[in-house]
Parts: sequence; C-alpha cells; structure tokens
Amino acid sequence: MKTTLTTLGVTLAVILITFTGCKKNFDPLPSPAQAALTTSNLNVPAGFDWKTTRTVTLNISLDLPAYYNEYSRVTVFSADPFNGGNAIFSGSVGQSFPMVAKLSVPTAYSQLWLQLSAASGYSQVVTVNVSDYVSYVFTDPGDGLLKAGDAVTEPDCGTGCDEEHSGSGSLNINDGLTHCITSSYTGSVNISHGTLQICGTFTGTIAMGDNQDDCILIVTDGGTANISSMNMGKNATMTVYQTATAAISSMTMNQNAQLTNWGILTIQGNFTPNDLVQNFGTMTVNGQYNMNGNTGELINTGLLTINSHWNVIEEVTNNGTIEVFGDMNCNNSVFLNACKLIVHGVFHLNNCEFTNETGYIKVYEETKIQGGQSFMLLKNQSMIYTKDLTMNADMEGQGTMNEVMVTDDIRFNGPNVIAGSIETAQTNGVMVMGDASNFTNGATFVSFANIANTIPTSACNPQGVTPPTPCPDSDSDGVTDCDDDYPNDPDRAYNSYTSGTAVYEDLWPAMGDYDMNDLVNYYKYNVVTNAQNKVVDIIAKFYVRAVGASFQNGFGFQLDNVTPSQIATVTGYEITPGTISLATNGTENNQAKAVIIAWNNAENVINRAGGAFYNTLIGSPVGSSDTVTVTVHLNTLLSTTVVGTPPFNPFIIRDGDRSAEIHLPDYIPTSLADPNLFGTLNDDTNPSANRYYKTATDLPWAINIPADFDYPVEYVDILLAYNHFAEWAQSGGSSYPDWYKDLPGYRNNSNIY
Repeated sequence: MKTTLTTLGVTLAVILITFTGCKKNFDPLPSPAQAALTTSNLNVPAGFDWKTTRTVTLNISLDLPAYYNEYSRVTVFSADPFNGGNAIFSGSVGQSFPMVAKLSVPTAYSQLWLQLSAASGYSQVVTVNVSDYVSYVFTDPGDGLLKAGDAVTEPDCGTGCDEEHSGSGSLNINDGLTHCITSSYTGSVNISHGTLQICGTFTGTIAMGDNQDDCILIVTDGGTANISSMNMGKNATMTVYQTATAAISSMTMNQNAQLTNWGILTIQGNFTPNDLVQNFGTMTVNGQYNMNGNTGELINTGLLTINSHWNVIEEVTNNGTIEVFGDMNCNNSVFLNACKLIVHGVFHLNNCEFTNETGYIKVYEETKIQGGQSFMLLKNQSMIYTKDLTMNADMEGQGTMNEVMVTDDIRFNGPNVIAGSIETAQTNGVMVMGDASNFTNGATFVSFANIANTIPTSACNPQGVTPPTPCPDSDSDGVTDCDDDYPNDPDRAYNSYTSGTAVYEDLWPAMGDYDMNDLVNYYKYNVVTNAQNKVVDIIAKFYVRAVGASFQNGFGFQLDNVTPSQIATVTGYEITPGTISLATNGTENNQAKAVIIAWNNAENVINRAGGAFYNTLIGSPVGSSDTVTVTVHLNTLLSTTVVGTPPFNPFIIRDGDRSAEIHLPDYIPTSLADPNLFGTLNDDTNPSANRYYKTATDLPWAINIPADFDYPVEYVDILLAYNHFAEWAQSGGSSYPDWYKDLPGYRNNSNIY
C-alpha cells in the first residue's frame, strides 16, 4: 500500500537521502551510451526475483547392505570431485535414515555430484539433475563402462549399388545384385538371391530365403530399418553397422542364419536364434532370448540388454556387458565371461561349464550352481556379487585371488567345495548350511568386515573389492572419524560451506545509480550440522570489498524461520555500544525472528587508505577490511529445511537509521523496519502480495551473487560492466544465468574495479 510522506521528519529524511547518500555530489554527466542503456530502463518481466541461486531440497537414501556403522557420509559437489569440483554440502545417511536437507546452488548449475562415503571404505559418485526437489537412492552399481567393440569399415550407398529403390511396394531380390534404399521405402522385401543395403529408411517386412551364402541384409551408413516381421532362412546373414539403427518386432532365425550388430539393434519380441549372433554395438531384446539347438553361439563385445529371461545353450563369449532383467539359465553350455554379466533374477547353472576370467558377475537374487556337469571356475581377480548362493557343484579359483560376495544366504547342499584362490565373504560371516570343510586348498570364508582381498575397479568391474580399513568413531556419534569433520565432538559432524557476494544500492526508497557498489560484502558461511543433520552452528565470515557511498551502513541477516529463543549465543559482531539493542544471547532485541547484526557501521570494519570512496575509484588508494566472523550457536537443533540456506536474509541498515532496511528483492523485513517507508518514492513494496524492495518496474536495490564478484567502478551502471546482465534480467533469469562470470565476451573490464 502506498504511503504519503507528510511528517517533517520523514520529509527531511527523504531530502537527506536524495542529496547526501550514494548520489555522490560530484557525479559526472552520463555518456551517450550510459544514457541510452541503463538498468533503470530495462524491460524486466513482472515478478522476476533477481535470484542467481535456487533452493534445492535433497532427499537422499540408501538401499545397500549394512556397512558397519550407523551413518555414512554424503557430500554434494558443484562439479566432478575428481576434476576440481567444490564440496558445498555434507550430511549423514543411513539404511533407514534418509538425508533430507536444503541447500542453495547457483541457477547456472544443471547437475550436482553426490559422493557416498561408507564406513567400510565403499564409495560411489553419481550425478543428478538440478531441480527444486532432488531424490536419489544409492544402490549397488549395476552398470559400469561399456567395453567397446573394434572399429569396422562400413559400406555406403555411394558406391556398389546395382539398383536403387524408394517409395513403396513389394520388392523381390533374386538377381544376385546389390539393391540399395537410399531415401525411404515402405512395403515388403523378399530376398532369395542377392543383397539389400539400407542407407535410408525402410519400414515393412523382410523375408530371406535358404540360398547358400547369398541372402544378405545390410543396414549401414546412417540407415534406419523398422521391420515388423523378419524371417531369416538358412545361411542368411544380417549386419547392422555402427551408424545404423534397426528395430524388429518379430524375428525368426533358422539354422546357419547369422546376425552381426555394430550399431543399435532392438528386437521387440522373443529372440530364438539357431546359430551365431555377434554383438559389437548396443543390442536390446525385449522378450526372451532363447539360444536354440547345438549350433547356438553368442559373441558379445558391446552392450546386450535382455529385458526378460535368457536361456543359454551351447556357447557364449562375453567381452562386453550383458544385463538380464529376468532369470538366466545356463544349460549344457560353455560360457566364458571376460567382462561384465548382470542378472536381476536368478542365475542357474545346469550342466554348464562357466569360466569367469577377470570378469564381474552381479546377481540381484540367487546364484544356483546345480549338479551334473556344472562347474564354476574363477580366474585372476574375478568377482561374483550375489544376494544368495546355493552350491550343488564345485567352484574353483585359479591365479590371483578371486572374490565371491554374498549379502544374504549361503547354502552347501552336500560335500561340494569352494577351492583354490577364492575369498568368499558373507555380510556377517554366517552360512545357512555348510562349514569350514566346504572351503579347501587355500579358499577362505570371512565376513564383509574381514575382507582381505583387493580387486581394483575397472570398465568391466565397476565395484571392485577394497578391504575395510577399520575407522574408529571416537565421539560415538555414529559417524566414523574418517567421515567426521569433528571426530572428537559428539555434537558436531559436518561442515557445509557457501560463499558469495551481496551487493547493495543504498538510496532506497529512491532509485540509485545501479553501479551496485554502495556496499559490496563478500561472505562465506559454514553451516555446522550434527550426525542427525541438525544445525548446531552458523559461522559467517564477512569481508567488505567496497563502499561506494557516503552513508555509514550497517549489515545483518535474519533467520526467517527461527525465533530468538532458539539461539543460544551470537558472538563476533562489531557493534558500537548503544547503537543496536542486543539480548543477552546476542540476537537483536524486539524482533519476532532471529536477527543477527554483524556491524552497525561499515567504517568500523574497513581500513581506508584515503579518498572519498573505499575501493571503487580506479587509481585511488586501495583499502582493506577486517574479516568479521560471526558465530551463531543454536540451543534448539533444527534441520536445514527450517533454518534455511545461506546467505539467509541479508540486509543493510541505511546510514545508522535502524528503521531503514534494504533487503534482497521479495525478502521480508525485520520487525524493526519502518513500514511507512514502503510505497514511498520509487519503492513499490506490497506486503499483502509478498512483494518487497522492488520498484514498479521490478528493479531491486540488492542482488546476491554466488561468487567472489568483481563489481563495477564508481558511477558505471552494472549492465555496462557485464555484457549479458540486461539479457539475464529481461529474460527473467533464463538467459545467461552465469552473467557474472569472467568468460569470453561476458565483461567490459574497463568498467570493472
């Protein structure tokens, strides 16, 4: 609501603001460029909040075996922690204890990195997309890096085509020639003698006859094949090359028909090949994969995904990644796994000779090594990670020590043994059936806590094995010393740092010159939390970078959801006695919410070196600032979702007038702000609409920037210093959210201090 200034005192105050504040008595005349382009004539979308950060709510949980301590640590990084990313938040997560927290991140961020550090030494790093609410569950890694196939030279349709086809119809290839689809063709194709090469787009059905080595289908050179029905007769061959894509709804492969994939191949239904399948690319079978007959063979060097069950018969060599989302049955087969095999259901070995050669097997349910000719051989740091293990046949280890990790039940149904260079570990070192006699010839059985073997992670083994290094919990808070920033303090566990710069124009409620340097306050907050992710301390460091004004401004911040009684102590402020009324706990008196004043006058914390202004005029002496460290200790432990995120609600007190506060746009004032100033001069505050500290055209008097900000020199509008500031503001924040960075083309350095 607009308020008219009628009293003499207020009128005088406005006159003083207009003529003796940061207006600066010797302002030069603006240049033509400045007059034409200023912040005051920006076309800002209604309701723009001017935020360079966003508040993200995290909900992080675990679905992992117990790692021998109540809590594990989760650290949030701004970028890849192995490539210079900064830690911006830390907290606890447990098997039944999610980490729920709020943090502030720059709006320019599209991803965050989460690192889980378990007490056992187990670690995971994942990326998540930034949104208002981020939920993530840490589980055992089921995916690693794909082992790529060898390069291959593709045929193209620019040469070697005897006939070219487009349009639609029915095509019969029986002349032994090469027929090419270079654009688009819809219909049916019958190949009885010759080659069909698809470089364009084909949609329809394909039937291939029983000719000896002369019924050939090739999808290559960027081609796409959408095949509703595919029938491959004896000796027919199909090849999908690296730049090609093929999708087959229904497929039949007769004896001696062969399939080779270097590209992206999807089979929508069941797949029952009778002969050789080679996958060097990405192949997906959405139905069952049933290897058939005594000539069935699979060679995989790429990524094969089977979204149902897999029945293995005859021979498999895996040098890539195979992931089965149903059960896997290895029957009457010879299987070599030299890379990664993941089974989400039950893994059955029935008369199957299985060799794991430096490979990784992950089974989400049960691994069952059945009788007959079944045999499991592990060689040279191979690994099996499974929920349950049932032994009805033997397992042998050769070469460098191998590992079998079982999270739930181990059963030996008889005298079968695990022998040789194998360490078998169960979560708690307990077998449902079996005893030490089932481990022979150097094989050992231990709990996870007593693992002695080491297997490094790799593209084929994303998990690896690391012997747990016992780490004490000296303060018994549930967080081990290895993950505890305060290992000897049971009340504290984690530090979470946030830094940035708050910049202000101090003529409010009148317009300023928008050089945004009347107060430039660099901050670094450390929010200290305990093992339960409750806030114990807020440690705030402030450094005044610039004072481009004649006003003597104070500075403080408000915790909008915290009451003064929930604060135990505030220490470290620089306040002239008699200027600010403080309660015994150090918070400001007569406030409904917890208000912390860092200083009442910036002159008390800066050290001028001469000149009218402090660090805003190029060529003038450069001053320095004391670092003001304010420590807020809570007596009521609250989560970050209640306390809020740095820089909280920062504000300046204009020129010693405690009733005149200047906040970030749409941040609420404290109880001591004079509401009669709202709606005066250029201010368009409307408390009933939760609108504060904006002009009628949505311009602010303060901006928070999540960086050590290089501010404009005296008298220069901020958009003449930062070339994309106007685009950011006029787009409502969607364009150039990182406008404040020192990137090519972003800055006019001559206008920056």
